Amino acid sequence: MLVSKPWVRALVRLAVTAPAWSTGAQVTSDSGAVRPVDALVIRVVDVVGQPMPQVEVSIVGSNRSGRTDDRGIWRTVDPPPGPRVVMARSIGYVPYSRELLIGNGARDTITLLLRRFPRTLTTIEVQARTRVMTSRVNDVAERLLQMRVGSGRLFTREEILQMRPYSVAELVYGVPGVNIRRGQSEIVATSTRAGVGIMNVEGQACQLQFYLDSTPIDNEGVVVLDPTTFRSVEVYPQTVQLTGLAMRPDRCGAIVINSMRQR
Repeated sequence: MLVSKPWVRALVRLAVTAPAWSTGAQVTSDSGAVRPVDALVIRVVDVVGQPMPQVEVSIVGSNRSGRTDDRGIWRTVDPPPGPRVVMARSIGYVPYSRELLIGNGARDTITLLLRRFPRTLTTIEVQARTRVMTSRVNDVAERLLQMRVGSGRLFTREEILQMRPYSVAELVYGVPGVNIRRGQSEIVATSTRAGVGIMNVEGQACQLQFYLDSTPIDNEGVVVLDPTTFRSVEVYPQTVQLTGLAMRPDRCGAIVINSMRQR
């Protein structure tokens, strides 16, 4: 049937040439080129599929960013076309990123899934740390028992806080059998009981070895230590072998500094 009336022909032309109104779909022109979507919708959910509000969402490398609404949705109009990376972040969750190509006919609604950061240590890690701490406690207990039957001095944390010394030298000063000297760059402790070391020659001064927990430290490293951070200090003027400590053969004794935070 031929359409003869002018107003009918106009309606037909309007229906044929009318643009495709964007509802988030891609549009293909007569030349076959794909137009970018008019809006990019990001939906953020947790591992059980529940929407996540107030999640920070952004298109990396652009100024497009915002937060999801109560439905877990973030929407941006006229997103930059081409290959892009969309990222979602929230406190307590592992950041999630996804690559997408805007304007190639792909879906304009993307779902991102956020997982919580792990909050607990594995059983193996807890047991390992427990064994290490138990071993250190046993070593200290054996050394203190040796101190009771021999010679030495133990400074508890209560005593250290009461004395409030400025340095290890001030704390240890006056302990029988120990001569301690503080210089600008080091603290040196020597035994006044000559001839007690394995390789010491009688009549010559013999140095004590400093330890921070169970790690040997040199005389220069003692200067920077703050006594208010010590849990306790063990002083052994002439003991050669101490449980849990690697003693040097040219040292006569030891000063063991137990820190508040065991390493």
